[in-house]
Amino acid sequence: MMGSGGYPSHGPYKVQRNAANIRERKRMLSINSAFEELRVHVPTFPFEKRLSKIDTLRLAIAYIALLKEILASEYDPITYIEKCLKGEIKGEHTHEWNTSDLTARLSWINWENLGVNPNRRNIGSLSPFTRASSLQQQSDMSGPPHPYHFNDRSLRN
Repeated sequence: MMGSGGYPSHGPYKVQRNAANIRERKRMLSINSAFEELRVHVPTFPFEKRLSKIDTLRLAIAYIALLKEILASEYDPITYIEKCLKGEIKGEHTHEWNTSDLTARLSWINWENLGVNPNRRNIGSLSPFTRASSLQQQSDMSGPPHPYHFNDRSLRN
């Protein structure tokens, strides 16, 4: 008996096809699981929907390039990012991470949420976005977090 597409609807072909389908489902689950794990480690906005796979990969590539530059720099991470955002530093590989998507995310970072001591820096040296968020948080420590706080999941673990 022939099934759809001219293939037998029973016998060894059906068993092989079912086995191949099961392997493919497991492979896709594994890939999707890996992307979910990667999404946890890249900077995201709290209001943002889940990133697509391609956006996740692009953001991860940019983020890794930024982290490499920070490690190679003579500045602490906050100073390095601020100087880059102001155009004061052009690293050898800055073009690899300096995408509008990543820089927008970096502009919204709330350093206090990332465990940076607010007394460590002069608040006047913070970017306007961070300064406004910092002032809002200092004035209302008991309320919910500002809706544009940087997602700090990438620094856990």
